[in-house]
Amino acid sequence: MRILKFGGTSVANAEAILQVTTILKTLPLSQEPAIVVVSAFSGVTNSLEQIAELAALQEASYEQKIEALKNQHLT
Repeated sequence: MRILKFGGTSVANAEAILQVTTILKTLPLSQEPAIVVVSAFSGVTNSLEQIAELAALQEASYEQKIEALKNQHLT
């Protein structure tokens, strides 16, 4: 079994993600099965931690940070 892990700069933006898809499309189907692991975009884990801290403190600004994170993914 092959395990392919992509993270950090490999999924930092749309161009990088397209490169990952290109790599995956070139994998020979006749070989052993592959598991693909994709980490969060660069900086997302830190953003989630900050959002959680703000929410725990009942700081209303966490909602704006959630929207920013959502927009980052949609973009």
